[in-house]
Amino acid sequence: MTEQVYQVDLHPEGGATVTEEPVHTAPEEPKQQRASRRQKAVQEEPAKRQLLIAPGLAALGLITVVVVIMTLMSYAQLVMVNDEVFDARSELRGLQTEESKLMAQYELAYDLQEIETQMLSSGQMIKIQSWQTYTLELAEPDSVEYYQSNKLSEKIKALASGLMDSLREYF
Repeated sequence: MTEQVYQVDLHPEGGATVTEEPVHTAPEEPKQQRASRRQKAVQEEPAKRQLLIAPGLAALGLITVVVVIMTLMSYAQLVMVNDEVFDARSELRGLQTEESKLMAQYELAYDLQEIETQMLSSGQMIKIQSWQTYTLELAEPDSVEYYQSNKLSEKIKALASGLMDSLREYF
């Protein structure tokens, strides 16, 4: 079977050339053959798609499984840490109650009033009188001056020298 095809060429000078070209076409196939070939193409196309989709689905499934497993492992670790925190808090409460008991025992073991009376009676400690004032000068090495006197004149001299020292420090 042949068809007639015409080709038209336009010239720049203002003319046109028409040529006739014969075109040969293949004889038409019967409708059944065309339909069977289409069915084969349709059957082959999903198989090709399945091959292309299957690796993607497998990778997606694998990633999903990995994420679920990691989430479960993280949740298990969170539960373990939460248990450890709970144990540590309960141990802390126990230690705080034990501390308060031990502090009470410590305070009972040392009676400060008894220690003061014992030290005063032995002479190792004296009660400071209201007129006694001690000035510590931190610029020089530490030293202690001990005045033991019961005379009023010596007490007045000590008070005057202390007053003079205070005035010198101030100015």
